[in-house]
Amino acid sequence: MRPIEIRLPSDTSVLEPLQLIIEAVGKSAEVEEDDLSLLSVAVVELAKNAMEHGNENDPEKIVTISFDIFPNRIRFHIDDEGSWEPEKALGFNPGEGEELLLTRGRGVLIARNLAKWVEFGLTPEGKTRVTLIWPLT
Repeated sequence: MRPIEIRLPSDTSVLEPLQLIIEAVGKSAEVEEDDLSLLSVAVVELAKNAMEHGNENDPEKIVTISFDIFPNRIRFHIDDEGSWEPEKALGFNPGEGEELLLTRGRGVLIARNLAKWVEFGLTPEGKTRVTLIWPLT
């Protein structure tokens, strides 16, 4: 079975509907009720980062979120059209002290703390891809 894709413009007005979609995906995969909002926040934070850092908030550029539901996990890919190098960005390797109080760089930190597994890489075309794995019980 091919992954299901959601294609969104880089416009933050679509983040709230995306959150509802991700919660519905979680429900269909039988994510525990208490974890549905955590899952949606993690995916939405990564989509927001793709819009801002990868696509530079250009509504003409698309963020693609695809997911597969397996017997013991959900796998999400969040792809953008940019070439963001997250390992060089604030928040990729969370700092300590005052860095934690900055208003930028929290999305990756939030997603990593909510999800069990988050990895940054590239699509076959060389664009930024974030993979998030959510285990199912």
